Amino acid sequence: MTELPTSKQGLADQLSAVRGAGLRCTRFDLATGRRTRFVPRPATGTDCRHGFASFVRFFPEGRVLMAQLEEALWDELYGVGRGASPIIFDDQYISTGGQLYEIIVGHDRLIGDLRPLVFKKLGLRAELSCHPYDIGPAFLLKEAGGVIEAPGGGPLCAPLDTTTPVAWIGYANPALARKIRPVLRRLIGEKLI
Repeated sequence: MTELPTSKQGLADQLSAVRGAGLRCTRFDLATGRRTRFVPRPATGTDCRHGFASFVRFFPEGRVLMAQLEEALWDELYGVGRGASPIIFDDQYISTGGQLYEIIVGHDRLIGDLRPLVFKKLGLRAELSCHPYDIGPAFLLKEAGGVIEAPGGGPLCAPLDTTTPVAWIGYANPALARKIRPVLRRLIGEKLI
């Protein structure tokens, strides 16, 4: 077996921003040292069909409950199991920064990390959750034109510490958020709160 490296294997991207001033993005060629600017583009689609959209479920604990919520969401929005092929692709990227990057550059349309709510519902400790320092770069998604918010709506709000669990939903664009948000919030209320 041979693994074929991606065309971006020797490149590293750096994204930074000043709130309200947009993104500043540089791509570094690790072999030559060359730097080039680039402009990431989040997905512009208004639904998740035939794209990547995921809810974090890295661990056995809470996986079933999270999968039930996710399946109910996709079934209500698009219907699952009605076609010959899957309608939505899942990508369990085990890094909050990496997840945000995937939305910012247009690879993913939605990512939700509801582990704190799932663990609380199941009476489990939420130590292996997203923390404030993990979600610090969330404003980069906003600067790129995406939406990031608390599952119940509104901005993320957590003390800057190393212990507070943070639940969040990131959307590639406002139209996508407007379409999915009401159904997702209702299902969160029914299944997790």
